[in-house]
Amino acid sequence: MSRKNNNRFKNMVMVVITLIFAALIGLGIYAHYTAKYKHINLKELNTKLYIEAADNVSKEKLQTNWKYMAAIDGVRYKNDFSKATSSNVNQLANMFLEKNTTSVKVKNSEYKLVDLDEVLNKLSFDSKQQAKVHSYIEDLKYTGTLKNNLNDSAKQKFIQELYPGAVQIYEKYNVLPSIIISQAILESGWGKSDLSVKANNLFGIKADSNWKGKKVKMNTSEYYDKKIVDNFRVYDNKEQSLKDYGEFLKNNKRYKQNGVFQATQYIAQANAIEKAGYSTVENKNGEQIYSELLIGIIKDQNLQLLDYQCEMSYLKGNK
Repeated sequence: MSRKNNNRFKNMVMVVITLIFAALIGLGIYAHYTAKYKHINLKELNTKLYIEAADNVSKEKLQTNWKYMAAIDGVRYKNDFSKATSSNVNQLANMFLEKNTTSVKVKNSEYKLVDLDEVLNKLSFDSKQQAKVHSYIEDLKYTGTLKNNLNDSAKQKFIQELYPGAVQIYEKYNVLPSIIISQAILESGWGKSDLSVKANNLFGIKADSNWKGKKVKMNTSEYYDKKIVDNFRVYDNKEQSLKDYGEFLKNNKRYKQNGVFQATQYIAQANAIEKAGYSTVENKNGEQIYSELLIGIIKDQNLQLLDYQCEMSYLKGNK
């Protein structure tokens, strides 16, 4: 081989080696990129920021879905949640609500919910970005205010068992599913209290003079630490307990007088139920804390998303 051909061969080898090396670097960068963005960055995600933003824009309107907002930001900020501020998260949340100019209304609200895909189109997300948003939403399945606290099959089963009955109560009386289920959780200890087990009484409803059915005497607590014995209603099953809960609220004027049935969002409804005197529970300073307890359960278990699901289904079903 001549010196000229030899040099040409060496140059070709060097070019090939350079191209292979560049390809390997490129594959490494791609692998790093795809690994970094394959799942939403739960480590840096401030869930409370998104939950509070969703709740703030939902006041006196309808419940927005904080997980949709977090998933969108995960994509548009490429998992760098340090770029998420209260201002831009609130702006995003507002994109999921708009004035309702149609004849189909969700209970007392003058607003309607905007579908996720419609918001993604407004943001000019391409098909890959939209697919990533849906993937990130799945990543958030078991995430609430306490990260990854929702993967408890017994608790999820309890919630899902009550949800169909809660939807029926919502449609009939305008009591939100999040409120109904959080009260059942709080009053029955996730269905494990003696009253719940022995009497199927999920809501701690007492057997007052209006009650004509069976009753049972049980120990109970009032205010901060007062212990008493009282009569409670007995039901044949949990479905009866749910139905009677709705009737109990409807038949007691104080719930209407305190705005329970006019509330369109869970925080306002929890406060109205406390004000109407559903429970006497207090802290050691004598301050009422019933609504605070309900709101805490709702946020921890993402029950407000059941309100969103219920309201969105109502809208789509009545178009």
